[in-house]
Amino acid sequence: MRYTDYIRLKTGRYQSVGKFGDDIYAYEVLTWIADTPEYHQISREEFESFETWSQEYMTDLKKTLRNH
Repeated sequence: MRYTDYIRLKTGRYQSVGKFGDDIYAYEVLTWIADTPEYHQISREEFESFETWSQEYMTDLKKTLRNH
């Protein structure tokens, strides 16, 4: 699969979830290096709960950055 096949369906800050084709769910996150996207396969359940865990991720990231 090519990155151009990715269809972004839900977005968050520096991250999104979408699909490759009809049945492959993916998590897209922008890396800190030139905002290059990285793709990771996820389950449908993870896709459907994206709003919850993406907020938790951003909260944890902010805490980590503040403590350094």
